[in-house]
Amino acid sequence: MTEYYYISVGISYLLLITAIILSIIKYKQTIQNEKWYIYYIIFVFCIELLSVVLPFFKIKSNFFLYQIYIAGEFFTVTGIFIKKLNLSKYSFVLTGLFSLFFITADRVLGQYQYNNDYSKAISNIMMIVLIGYSLIQDIRNLKSKSSFQVIDKTYFFYFTVSLFIFILQHQLIEFPFEYFSAIWIINNLMVCVLYSLFIKTFLQLKK
Repeated sequence: MTEYYYISVGISYLLLITAIILSIIKYKQTIQNEKWYIYYIIFVFCIELLSVVLPFFKIKSNFFLYQIYIAGEFFTVTGIFIKKLNLSKYSFVLTGLFSLFFITADRVLGQYQYNNDYSKAISNIMMIVLIGYSLIQDIRNLKSKSSFQVIDKTYFFYFTVSLFIFILQHQLIEFPFEYFSAIWIINNLMVCVLYSLFIKTFLQLKK
């Protein structure tokens, strides 16, 4: 099972690199509101790159990347749907404040215990609600079609399942790595699906 875990990680990295290359190539072909999808994929790429590079600098802990990832993921994903729903620009101020809060939420809500995932759970719930509302609006407005709608649906499913995974992970962390890696394979496979849809969407964008 551990072997499959590392294979899934490798595939996700390969798909992410492909997606980031295509996002840069197709940047000018996306409309202003859709560029936030590219901001998201660039942010994720930077976090993954840092997680691989930092150990070479003998940094003992990269936990701070996890907090930055949660905050940045929340800001970029909500940015996508703030633009899509034509919400007020002040919404970015609100989500920016929430993002700053998520960086330290575990210390505040978790009584300074770094192994709590309060920020991840709260951010996921907020994103699920916003994405769900956007999908409802898409159903009501059948004329509004976008190449990225399939990614929106995948986001909703991905963040919903991820919420349950992060809730379960502390129950499994005391078990052998084989058990712990099994649940993370599911997360990695979902990430692979998400990156694959990004690749497909970018390739389908007209010149």
